[in-house]
Amino acid sequence: MLRKIISVVFVALALTYTIGEAQEKSPSAHNDELYTLARTNLKSFAEEVSKDEKSELGRAHAIVRWLATNFEWKATDYQKRTVQEIIDRRGGNCNELAMVALASMKELGIKLRRVHEVNIYTNTPERGVRAHAMVAEKGNSYSVFGRHHNDHVWLELYDSAAREWFPADPSSGLVGTEEWMKGRVWFGKRSTLNPITEDMIVPFAIFAADENGKFTINRTQHYLVDEFDRLYGGKLAKHPSWKQWTEAIDFLDDKVAGAFAGTTNLHDYEVQIDALAAIYEQMRATFH
Repeated sequence: MLRKIISVVFVALALTYTIGEAQEKSPSAHNDELYTLARTNLKSFAEEVSKDEKSELGRAHAIVRWLATNFEWKATDYQKRTVQEIIDRRGGNCNELAMVALASMKELGIKLRRVHEVNIYTNTPERGVRAHAMVAEKGNSYSVFGRHHNDHVWLELYDSAAREWFPADPSSGLVGTEEWMKGRVWFGKRSTLNPITEDMIVPFAIFAADENGKFTINRTQHYLVDEFDRLYGGKLAKHPSWKQWTEAIDFLDDKVAGAFAGTTNLHDYEVQIDALAAIYEQMRATFH
């Protein structure tokens, strides 16, 4: 009798373990199914991964978070790939990940536009040497990355209920103004699904694409002045360095626009970029 009881207990424990193991594996299995769906039917993938969301912002959040979690960030190699090739590769750089997210969300009828930023980047002298050589070889449009700055591509989506444009970054998984600001701009602890963005200290120029695909819609003031100050309850505007910040931002975003157009070499303004980084750190020392 005792042997039978022990046998029953053992079977019950084994069954419990098997069920628990299956439950642990189920998210991975579901992600594999979603990836297969993305490769074969992008619309069905977008519908499935965002099926519990009602708003455009919510659906975008579900898609972007899934891509940031399940696709690998890969360094830029200057190869041109289709959306299908990026999905098959299961990863890409910021521009490629944005291409997949944009194609997915378009399948749901979400209104989108591409966004190109330039940010203060961790000061890396050897990176600057490579960047200067790239400009000499290929022209001014390649000056958007350098010793102390870098470019980055993401998206904005239009939420019809809120009647506003919101950021959606498939590289970091950040969606929505507050989440994006706290992941990319503010002085507190950052949250991101991609460690590479930790080197991007703060953007200083942000442009959205117009109907012709040109980055001419200036969003710098919106994010880096208005929303930045709002995030701190209007206290930033009272900081001694705020005037310097806004003036430097206003000066440099014009130069970035020129770099996007290929008419300006942003490396000619490395002194101003260094100064802007110092201004940001002055404000961080007060509010962090």
